[in-house]
Amino acid sequence: MPEAARRRSTVLIITGMVLGGAGMLAYFVLSAPSSASPPQSPTASDAAGTPEGVARLIVTKLNARDLDGVIELTCAQGKSTGRRELLKAVPQLDPAAPESTRAKPVEFGIDHLSQFSDGYVATFTVLHEGAKQNGTMRLQLSADKWTLCGLDSPRIAGVG
Repeated sequence: MPEAARRRSTVLIITGMVLGGAGMLAYFVLSAPSSASPPQSPTASDAAGTPEGVARLIVTKLNARDLDGVIELTCAQGKSTGRRELLKAVPQLDPAAPESTRAKPVEFGIDHLSQFSDGYVATFTVLHEGAKQNGTMRLQLSADKWTLCGLDSPRIAGVG
């Protein structure tokens, strides 16, 4: 084989190997899961899509002392009395309460969830001044959305 033909053949083989390698690299890079964007955290509406999700969201809002956020997750018939009952049970949630009341620590947590004929009941705990008390919340579907539709909260410090 003449020298020029051998060089052309070698160049074609090397070019083919480079292009093949680049193609394989592109395939693996493009088919790999993207790590450029962080995973999306569930939104409030995603969390409220399940009974457990809405129960956890309610507890999160209670711990953040977000009374309006809890009321947003309440069924229509509970909105009118829900605010009054929550403020009576947990005065720390009341934005109009004295700072000395609002500053008192209170912590909510979820114990367990159980189904009943009309929805779910979530048992939760309230930790206040070293005492742990239990309460329950009823979760029901309202307009195809899980909502808080009944709360039996312990009274904090005998208020209410």
